[in-house]
Order: sequence, then structure tokens, then C-alpha cells
Amino acid sequence: MNRHGDGLARVDGRLKMALGFSMSIHVVLADSLPYLGLLALAGLAVYLFARPSAFQLKLTFISIALLAWGVMFSQGLFYGEYPRTVLVPLLPPNAIMPGGLNIYREGVYYGLVQSLRMIAVTLTGYAICFSTRPDQFYRGLLAMRVPFSVAFMAVSAIRFIPIVAGEFATVRRAMTMKGYRPFRRGIRDTLATEVASLRPVLSGAIRRSEEVAISIVTRGFAFGRPRTTLREERLSPAAWGVLAGLAACVLAVTLCKVLFWLYISEIYYTSVLRGLYQFTRTWL
Repeated sequence: MNRHGDGLARVDGRLKMALGFSMSIHVVLADSLPYLGLLALAGLAVYLFARPSAFQLKLTFISIALLAWGVMFSQGLFYGEYPRTVLVPLLPPNAIMPGGLNIYREGVYYGLVQSLRMIAVTLTGYAICFSTRPDQFYRGLLAMRVPFSVAFMAVSAIRFIPIVAGEFATVRRAMTMKGYRPFRRGIRDTLATEVASLRPVLSGAIRRSEEVAISIVTRGFAFGRPRTTLREERLSPAAWGVLAGLAACVLAVTLCKVLFWLYISEIYYTSVLRGLYQFTRTWL
């Protein structure tokens, strides 16, 4: 968790959630490579603004690299559309695979497009998670009029993530100290050991959940009672301006895509919008 007092950590939680929501809409609407590349750069800018630590940078780089490589490789290998061009031949044609096993250039390109969608959302999500404390997220949800029970459960789940991760790391260290090495005794033994390693983690999570539930009940906690907050969340004029800008961008792109879809579906066309059709086809 980012503990810095500047950067994205100072931004209101509702504004950060709106940023993540708008990014998710943009990547769904985007089809062109330039637009997706621009979204990925925007996600990178938001991520850098969150001032990530060295460990967070390493975690992000590894996950993004694996994500991009996996999507591009899988799409290049299993691309089934035509036309397609062999980029790297892996196996010659045989009785099982008459066409052989190849990596196709069009599949790699399609995988690049899909990976850019995921990279843009992933970078934005990392930035929000690294820069938002659970209490800030909780106050933002309440300020958005989310029911208290839903907000409380969401924040409780977030607080459990590092606890479960810590218990999992403890189990892995214990297994390593006892001499466990993956695949040393074969795949079957490795799978059985990995599944068994999850049992103490799940048991610990259940035990902690019961302790938290008992602690809450003994303190007279009840969802139905009216509640007050010590600190009221208020958006600044600048934050309202950013929200308006995000909403305007989403509405503009959505309108362009809807009008273009009506045009290619031969439902509605007007020559006045030819420039918009061309812009949407080329850049969106």
C-alpha cells in the first residue's frame, strides 16, 4: 500500500473509482490500435502518479509482461481467422495437425490489441489499489450512498487480502524449509502438495473471519442502526471538473461508436457526419 502523502494518494476515493470506471468503459469501446495505445499510456501516467514503491514496480512489471506475452502468444498460436500469415513455424504438417503448428502474424497483432486493453485497466487498477487506504475507500463508498453493509463487507474483504497473502507466504516458507521443491517428485506429487498447501491458508482465513465476527457482535454492532461519520467527504470544485471531463469523454466516445454502428448497420446515415464516421473508423 502506498503510504505517501502526495500524488494519487491525496485524490478523493470517489474520483479514483470514477477514473477506473471510465477507463473500463473506454477499453470496451476501443477497437483501433492507436486508441488502445493511448489508453495504455494514460493508464501508465495514472500509475506513475500513484508514486509506486520499488516492490510495487517490480510486481507490476512482471505481471504486465506475463500478461502481454501470454495473450500475444496464445492468440498467435490459436488464431483461427482468415487470412493469416505464418510468422514462426513450430511443427510441420502431420497426421494429427494437417496444417502444422504455427504462430500467425495476425494472431500476434490481435493479441497485442487485446493485451493493450488489459494493460490499460491493470495499470489503472494497480494505481488505485496502491494509493487508496481501506478507510479512504470506505468513506468514498459511503459518500456515494452505497449501503453501509455493502461498503463494510467490501472494505473487510480488502483488509483480508494482505493477511491471507502473509499466511500463504508463511506456508510457502515452511514448505521450503522442509525440503519441498516443485516438480522434484513429478507433476502428480507437486499438484497434490500445492492443493494441500491451501488448506492451512483457508483454515486461517476462516478462523480470522470468525474472530472478527465475534468481535463485532460483542461490541454491539448492527447493520440496521443509523450511523454517523467523523469526517464528511466533500468533492472540491477541481474534482467536480475532473469528473465532468471524464463523463464528457465517455459520452463523446459512446456517441461516436453508436452513430458509427448505426451507419455500418444501415440503420441511420447522414452525409453531415461523414467526418465523424471516418474519424471513428480510423481512430476509435
